[in-house]
Amino acid sequence: MAKTLATLCVVACVLLACVEQTVPTQAQANKPLPLLHIQPEIYQLGDIKEGETAVATFLVRNNHSQPIELVDIQASCGCTVVKPESFVIMPNDFTQLQVTVDTIAKQSNIRKTISVKDSLGNEASALLIFNVVENPHLSLNRKIKGIFDGKCASCHFKPLVGVQEPSKLYEVGCAMCHGTHAEGGYAPKLRGYASLPALESMISHGIGKPQMPGFAKKNGGPLTPKQITALSKWLVSLPESVGK
Repeated sequence: MAKTLATLCVVACVLLACVEQTVPTQAQANKPLPLLHIQPEIYQLGDIKEGETAVATFLVRNNHSQPIELVDIQASCGCTVVKPESFVIMPNDFTQLQVTVDTIAKQSNIRKTISVKDSLGNEASALLIFNVVENPHLSLNRKIKGIFDGKCASCHFKPLVGVQEPSKLYEVGCAMCHGTHAEGGYAPKLRGYASLPALESMISHGIGKPQMPGFAKKNGGPLTPKQITALSKWLVSLPESVGK
């Protein structure tokens, strides 16, 4: 009997511990909801074949006591389109926010930030994450050229035209793929190149993939020889590791 009672006590303690972990604390229960809120805050979409449109639906909630209007809706790049079902949201109500992303010339782990602002000055943001995988049928579509076409051009072509300062060139045209400090990101790092001619050639002519085409004007890109030389010299001058 004593053994049975001891066993029951252990089971009861375990169950009580589980309940305590799942029940929110008083502080959590009393924590006010943000007046403007996007749900989910992180949306994991999974694998998407390159060339297919990534589509996700978020909810934008108005937790305020009065109606609001969405006055500013932004995405982290031009290939991402965000459309609300309604710009006006009544108190304690919500609207759907459809997000579509063009996956042409993208690869691996992609992260897109969505942000909104309402007429009362409240702001909210969310993150869309998905993985672009190889599409064996993509090469059959001859219309697909790469990052200098369609919506991608708003990030990879237009901002580079006429920019002369090499660090600014890198910021607007390279950082989104190669990392803020050229340390690598979606694409390999560009720090530590010992050969200036090799780097100039890669930037000018690309690597034979739509993700990294030739950026020289003669190859359909936005950069002049002067811009390419300035950018290459600036990159070669960087130390191999960030912070050195």
